[in-house]
Amino acid sequence: MTATVVESTIDVALWFMDQARREDDYLQPQKLQRLIYIAQGSYAATHHGRMLMPALFVAGETGPQDPNIFRLFEHGRPTNLGEPKIPAETLHFLDMIWRRYGHHSSDYLNQQIKHHDIYARALKKGLGEEIPFPAIVRFFTRKERPSVK
Repeated sequence: MTATVVESTIDVALWFMDQARREDDYLQPQKLQRLIYIAQGSYAATHHGRMLMPALFVAGETGPQDPNIFRLFEHGRPTNLGEPKIPAETLHFLDMIWRRYGHHSSDYLNQQIKHHDIYARALKKGLGEEIPFPAIVRFFTRKERPSVK
C-alpha cells in the first residue's frame, strides 16, 4: 500500500466539519460519512488509485461508513482535536468535494449511494462487511464520479 496524502481520516472529517461550521451549517454524522466516502473514491479515481486517507469503509444500514470516524463524530466535532492537518495541495480537492456535494442532504446522499454496486454487494454479505479499497477505486474510476448529482 502506498502512503496516503492525508495522515489521518480524522483530519479530513475535521475539515468537513469545520467547513460546515464556517458556512453556519450543521454536518450530520451520516452526511459526514458520505462525504469522506465520496472524497476517498473521487480522489482515487483522479489520482491513479492513490488513497486520500487511511480509511476503512464498511456497509452500514444507511450507506458506507468508516466505523472509527462514526464513533468519534457521532455526537458532533470533538473539541480537543485541534485543527486538521491537510496538505495545501489537497485543500482544493476537498473544497471541490464540498462544493459539489455539501449542499445535498444526508438523505439524498444516502439514497444515491445505496445504488452503488460495491455498497450493495457488501451489504448483501451483511452489516459491517468491508468495502475493499480496490473495489472503490474501480467503481469511482469506471463511473468517473459518483452517481450523486
